[in-house]
Amino acid sequence: MGGLLLLLSTGCHHDIRFEDIGYSLDQKKFDAGLVSVITPESFAQKKPIVSFMTGAAHTWEAHPGEMLSQIAEVEFPQMVRYYHAASSYEEPKEGAQRLTVELWVLHYDFSEFHATVVVQAKAYGPGRVLIFDKSYRSEGDTQGGKMFWGGAFGMKSAIRQSSFQAYQSAFSRLRLDLGLIFEKAKP
Repeated sequence: MGGLLLLLSTGCHHDIRFEDIGYSLDQKKFDAGLVSVITPESFAQKKPIVSFMTGAAHTWEAHPGEMLSQIAEVEFPQMVRYYHAASSYEEPKEGAQRLTVELWVLHYDFSEFHATVVVQAKAYGPGRVLIFDKSYRSEGDTQGGKMFWGGAFGMKSAIRQSSFQAYQSAFSRLRLDLGLIFEKAKP
């Protein structure tokens, strides 16, 4: 009986972050400087996820702040000529237009077979002049089939795929807002 209880009380722990992401935005690059700021506290966020469908003894731990950083590192260098990531506020030193964007995850959840993310972005011009402070809420596609058929093994992929879609959707709207600022600021 003790062995059965031990077996039922132990399970596997799975860390969730993106792996080997890289994709093309197929958009023009602005002659601009952009610094993205994600604080160490934001980067270190963790969100435990449990699913009875794939095994209650298993836990998955999503790293929403790290995922945010990973998406920023793919998207922003394709958007501007001069990009730099920072852990505290700083301003770009190069570029015809210059912005600093503070980013953090207000909300991250994986439930009902899909991810929901709310990315908060504060954009500043030179001299730390606030240009906008907006939330970008997005959801990834449902991954119920992957979870049902893949069990515990499919769960990691389901969380990762739905989260990736949610972050990409949020960033597509953020890029649009940043692009409008860069367009307006052109001489």
